Formats: sequence, structure tokens, C-alpha cells
Amino acid sequence: MNLKQTLLTFLENNLFLKNGTCPICGRVLFITDRFLCHQCEDDLPVISNPTCSQCGRPIFRHQRKECSPCAKLNLPFAGGYAHLSYEDSAKRLVQAIKFKDRPHLGIWMGTHMGAAIAQSQWVNRVDLIIPVPLHPNRQAERGYNQSEKIAQGIYEGLKISKDPELSTKILVRSRDTPHQLGQGREERLSNLTGAFTVEAIEVIQNKTILLVDDVLTTGATLAESAATLLEAGAAQVYIATLCAVAE
Repeated sequence: MNLKQTLLTFLENNLFLKNGTCPICGRVLFITDRFLCHQCEDDLPVISNPTCSQCGRPIFRHQRKECSPCAKLNLPFAGGYAHLSYEDSAKRLVQAIKFKDRPHLGIWMGTHMGAAIAQSQWVNRVDLIIPVPLHPNRQAERGYNQSEKIAQGIYEGLKISKDPELSTKILVRSRDTPHQLGQGREERLSNLTGAFTVEAIEVIQNKTILLVDDVLTTGATLAESAATLLEAGAAQVYIATLCAVAE
């Protein structure tokens, strides 16, 4: 190995992050920046009030407690938290987590979510944290489930007196559904009907569950997952998403 290669190897191992660049702007990352550069981290579109009391997405009328989908469709969520508005930088962040082999970025963002969720009024009711599962075919293709990584980060970031259990085995995706991109809510619901099953029904009886996913758009995936858990005996289902589309 020549001197130049030796120097590059040293820098890669000791100075630069393995991810190499910021997934949002492309700047080279130094060890102190962790997973995003400082500027992009500071500029993330973190959601603030007003938000929907059921799903956590941004709403634009202060006098309303629920977003239009939750109000019209009676979605089965007891409450929810969404971290980022699904805008340009947040979209690039999700793309990196899902498709550019950056699972640890999902965990890291999850820890930020956990710290925020720890301040919610309902967090101490949660008994189980469950990620929305991928079908085994999709997970084998990707190598990991991004929602599972986010859920792991939430679990690590909560730091509350009550320690809920993180489980990735209870809810399973029993049917491989097509990609939902570009589909309306009715199409999504039709595709997802019967897509999930509960493997350990006895574990969730009368339990309050925090259901975790990467993006809340129409709410179809989370609604079907939550309905499956409730039908199997869960008491309540709260949701947490890394990003949410405004109503």
C-alpha cells in the first residue's frame, strides 16, 4: 500500500464517517457531524403545533383537534407523533434510510423522536413498541426494515421511568403488497386488506402499543396495522412516524 492510500485509509477509519457524505446536501461528513451536517440538521423541518391529536401530522386550523383524514375516516389511533414534515430535505433523508443502506441513520433519527415522545402526555401508557413490518421478500431485498431501525432509536431515546418492550416479532406482514407510491387512499386500503397478522396474540392482550413507521401519507398502512392489533386484543394503538404529509 503506497503512502497516499495509507493516508486515505487512515482518514476513512479515523476522521470521516463510514456514510461518507450528508444524505441531504452531499457535504463530506466529519466524525463530529455524525449522520447529517450541522446545517442540514439545523434546517430539518421539525413539526410544531398545531398538529393532529390522533396522528401528529401538521394541521392548519388552530381550532381543530384532528386532521381531515382522521376526522372523516375515523382512523383507529388513540394519538400520535410525527417528527418531520415530509418536504424536500425530509424526503431525501427517508430515501437515504430506505434505499441507500443507511440503517444507522434511521436509529439516530429515532433517538431524536424518542426524546420528543418522552414529553408527550400518553407515553407512560405504552407497553409495547412495534414497527410496521416489511414482507420477508422486501426485507431480504433491502437487508433491513427501516421502520424497525426507527423504532429501535425511539426505544433508546425515550429514557422514561416506564420501560416499554420493543418487539419486532409480534406483527408480521403476511402478504407482499405492491409499492404504494402514487396510489390514493382507497387503492392503498384495498391493497393492504389482510396484509398483516399477529403472531403472538397473548402478548398484546389489553396492552397499549406504539406503532412505528417511516412516513405517514394517507394513513392506510398504519390504519390497517393498528386495526389488526386492535382486533387481536390490543387496548389502544398510538403511532409515531419519522415524517408526515400535511393534511
